[in-house]
Amino acid sequence: MSASPLAVSIKHPTSDEEDLPPMPIGRHRRRCVICGGSCAAVLVILAVVIVALALTVFKVKEPIMTMNSVTVQRLAIASGAPSSTAQPFAINMTVVADVSVKNPNAASVRFGSSTTTLYYRAREMGVARGAPGTARAHRTFRLNVTVDVMADRIFGDANLFDDLAEGSIAVTTSTTVGGRVRVLGLFKHHVDVTMNCSITMAVANQSIVDQNCAQKVLA
Repeated sequence: MSASPLAVSIKHPTSDEEDLPPMPIGRHRRRCVICGGSCAAVLVILAVVIVALALTVFKVKEPIMTMNSVTVQRLAIASGAPSSTAQPFAINMTVVADVSVKNPNAASVRFGSSTTTLYYRAREMGVARGAPGTARAHRTFRLNVTVDVMADRIFGDANLFDDLAEGSIAVTTSTTVGGRVRVLGLFKHHVDVTMNCSITMAVANQSIVDQNCAQKVLA
């Protein structure tokens, strides 16, 4: 008996498969290029929008510092002991400065510790530091700083007793505070604001006779 050859199974394409033409390689590549180009265009547009917002709506503006008031507390002048080593006068004085910093930006500004220095004729009388804080968008951050005068630092100035005799003392204050603005969570901008004030105080009633302030910004 002779062996019969094995039948070979041949799969014939169905009518649906016959209707689908093979996708050309060029068309597939063209679709990939179009998809990639569209994604790149969207990223470019987003980048342009972010930069435009950062330069317009979210452009960092300088904070505005204002010296609202300066109050002299516990101003006391007493005669010293009659000795060659003692000072002829003893001065105790506390100066309270009410300072506000306005945030004109559309983003919050985080301020660090402030420093206020009190001078008499360019001689340092006292230094005080204020607590850090945050000013929300278009809001004002308030600082109340108390400076205790170190009288021993000004007794060497011969003009002090003449000023006391005339009934007024001219001093200057310098308040500096640094802040940082973060725009859209991406850009950071640091700025230092300094307020310098010239103040004339009356000895009799501890009032402010004259006050002139100027702001300087270091970005």
